[in-house]
Amino acid sequence: MSIPTDAATRLCETVRMLRHLAAHLPEPVRLCFFAPGDDSTPVVASPAVMATEHAVSRALAHVGVSAVQYLHGAPAQLSSFELFISKKISQALDFSYDAFDAPESFEALLAHFDFSGAVPQIETSRLITRDGVPLSVYASSGRQRPPIVLALPCGMPFDLCRDWFDALSERYFVVTWETRGLFGDCSDFDQIGFDTRSQVADLFAVMDHFDLPSAHLMGICGGAAIVLCAAAAHGERAQALSLWHGDYNLGDDSLRTPHQQNFEWLMETAAQDRVEAQDLQAMFVDQKTLATTPEPIAHTVLFPYVSPELFYRYARLNDALNKTELLPILAQITAPTLVVAGDSDSTTHIGGSRLIAQSIDGATLHVEHDGSHLAFFERAAESKKTAFQFIDSTLELAEA
Repeated sequence: MSIPTDAATRLCETVRMLRHLAAHLPEPVRLCFFAPGDDSTPVVASPAVMATEHAVSRALAHVGVSAVQYLHGAPAQLSSFELFISKKISQALDFSYDAFDAPESFEALLAHFDFSGAVPQIETSRLITRDGVPLSVYASSGRQRPPIVLALPCGMPFDLCRDWFDALSERYFVVTWETRGLFGDCSDFDQIGFDTRSQVADLFAVMDHFDLPSAHLMGICGGAAIVLCAAAAHGERAQALSLWHGDYNLGDDSLRTPHQQNFEWLMETAAQDRVEAQDLQAMFVDQKTLATTPEPIAHTVLFPYVSPELFYRYARLNDALNKTELLPILAQITAPTLVVAGDSDSTTHIGGSRLIAQSIDGATLHVEHDGSHLAFFERAAESKKTAFQFIDSTLELAEA
């Protein structure tokens, strides 16, 4: 039997999507396959299943996983991350495991498949900051277009905001980067800066890398705090600001959701030392974690929780942002500013966005109906219209 191209390709595409999770899990990575039409009952071993296991292992090897162990009939032994990967691979194969009995054909596909996630229209480069930290940097084509610097949520992979990056790239020259210390080669995290000032300096390093004296600065969640600090420090480099569902420290717990307060405690505690981080990271290994993680974005948002070391680094970086008081700097911001919040957002508090908008001279508050963090990533058509309208209006104002 020859391999159906769609099944083989879907497997490779799914492994590519899961690369950040899979590559950072302790080995051996344990997986199960689940029965047709049922994502809770595992399949038993058979020659066809064993061939599929070999194919999955070969695909995972291309994203850095060297050892995989397959469990038959024991999904309860999987970590939350392993269970998620198992279910996504089973779904990609349509819960059918008889398509991989021609290994030579599959090896030919593997030889040509790009597991990196790179696409031709997005330039990927490596930037070394002044303090020697490597950053993974992304840029769209069309450098003659108006520039936008996109500050991602702290610690999140670029893939989380890829759709937004693509949409903005249709009109603008867009650049962004992934958080220092969490991506790429950074073996000695203890020797780098992790404070807010260092994270803001990365924003300017990216701008300098692309010879951008100024740009529209767009921040998402924790990235909004980085944008605010950047605009306060060097207002001449901020043509305008757009702040989306920002996570703000405004010195008032009533302006923080239970999620923000819990996250603040979690980051502060885990940031104390690696022992605390390891103890807390164990909570996320429990399969119950998946019940509260939005499935469409789980492959990205789970990334900083997959290992104690990543979690420790994530906590140090976020704890620094959480402790940065923003109210004292808001009067220094003079650029046109759009502040966006959602009326259904349980992640960040709408009241924080209101106060930010009130405290920046001339800022505009836009409240999205049924808006939330998940809606921003999952169904963002209206949000993109809002973004385009504001960015274009600021460009017209600058040209007048």
